Amino acid sequence: MAGQFFRKWLLKCLHTTDTRKTNAGYETDFETKPVALDYKFSPMTYENPYIYYMQPILKCILKQKQIPYQRLELVVIDADQGRSDDMDDIRIVLEDLAQGLNYLLLITDEPDSYKHFAEEMYQENGLIVQQVPKSAKKESRGNFIIDFERDGKILSECIHAKTTYLPIYKKPWEISENLDIIVPVGYNTLVVSGISLPAESRDSFKYERFMNDKIDRLDREFRKG
Repeated sequence: MAGQFFRKWLLKCLHTTDTRKTNAGYETDFETKPVALDYKFSPMTYENPYIYYMQPILKCILKQKQIPYQRLELVVIDADQGRSDDMDDIRIVLEDLAQGLNYLLLITDEPDSYKHFAEEMYQENGLIVQQVPKSAKKESRGNFIIDFERDGKILSECIHAKTTYLPIYKKPWEISENLDIIVPVGYNTLVVSGISLPAESRDSFKYERFMNDKIDRLDREFRKG
């Protein structure tokens, strides 16, 4: 109930009409300006709503960067320790992207967590999943990096001229009015458009997360006080 009340209040605040009395005693409608909400992005609490659509997002970015999927050298930086929900996000992305990969490097201090995945990829696809500790981040090779860490700033040492760097939690992924996705790529952003969601997903929780990301984040911050 509190969440529904907050959503209604938020939408009303964004665009509302105020009725006031003038000096002559007549009631007049005044169009108020959108209310500036005091929301501060936090990478420690951010939930990326586009995890389930990473494959079409990645393919769109590869097309813009003119990188064939066969030449994709994917590097995945593991989540911070103790973030079990983030580990679930990583598994979703890996399972979504693994098919057709010729190169995959996991930067992790918990290799045992990916032992079953690595064995499965080798048996089913012949893909050798390489793993290195996080201390070797600077020496890691790859042309597309997906960073699942929350703590710290964007890893500038991983950003090179021929490297595409996607932080999953360190910067917000936005959605524009025409449903284009504004994806952070390094210190800049890139517009991803033309992603069509399956019709059966439009009434699902995933689609609701996709469409209402901004309000959902504000709702969570409001609940935490």
